[in-house]
Amino acid sequence: MVKLELCRRTQDIESRFNARVEDLLYQMHWPEEMKHSDISAEIDIPRATVTKWFHHYDIPTQTCRRFTDMNLTSWLYKTGQLKKKPEYKKPVKEPQANVNFFKKWSTEMAYVLGYFAADGSMYANPRGAKYITFSSIDREMLEKVKRCLNSKHKIALRKRYNDNWQDSYTFQIGSKEMYSDMIKLGFMQNKARRFHLPKVPKKYMNHFIRGHFDGDGSISCGYTKIKARNYKMVPYVSSCFASANLSFLREIYKVLKENAGLAGGHIDKKGGHLAYSKSDSIKLFYYMYRNATKDQYLERKYTKFLQAVNPEGGSLAN
Repeated sequence: MVKLELCRRTQDIESRFNARVEDLLYQMHWPEEMKHSDISAEIDIPRATVTKWFHHYDIPTQTCRRFTDMNLTSWLYKTGQLKKKPEYKKPVKEPQANVNFFKKWSTEMAYVLGYFAADGSMYANPRGAKYITFSSIDREMLEKVKRCLNSKHKIALRKRYNDNWQDSYTFQIGSKEMYSDMIKLGFMQNKARRFHLPKVPKKYMNHFIRGHFDGDGSISCGYTKIKARNYKMVPYVSSCFASANLSFLREIYKVLKENAGLAGGHIDKKGGHLAYSKSDSIKLFYYMYRNATKDQYLERKYTKFLQAVNPEGGSLAN
């Protein structure tokens, strides 16, 4: 068995903090008054391992304060703490994402924000940590969001064991700054039925709408029988936004009417859908994908939408 002092994990910690493990544990626990769980989080090892190391190095612990001054003093002499406290440097953590991403409007920011309005969530745990989460059944979608955010976080697969549900993907960013920026933009925890359309500058609104469509939008086309035409099969195209927040759908409806010239549209209050017929769907396509790059739309939905409104082929997005 490899001695603790020689194991790779111990050597890695000593290298990162520039201090011996026993001195590091003592310094964190006593002068800095950190609990074993806090030390565990700081040096990235299990809490149970921290406790074992305290026993291994015979370090007194504050879980019971019945230590005499003699015990503490002897430990200080033993480790040399009485002469000079050990110094350790905390490793500088590389940023895992662009935490300033939501501070300034851009085409990318508006697109990701629109997608967050559809399939994003916020969470603050009891200890004060705050997280931004993105989810999708399309891994491609999360890869695009990651690139926009310069995120190094891993995308996790969430298996569904119910045949009625699809497997999905998710990734989470822990950042109090991004969380605060989301609050300023009008979002909150459990936002599904409560949030409103953010004050998006008009020049970026189509990118926001496209982001939301990639999350909670759909396009369908085909043939249907029309009774008024003796049940003749006629082509149809229909686009739709889905949301449990009817106020948000009404705001989307108003924006598309004013900015994209959509004349129709119907909000199904029971099902939570804003649907458009063929003529409006064509206008919606041109509006949403105007000045869009491939990094800012979901390829699967774009291709299907393109085939629906332009069956002869050819790209319509700039």
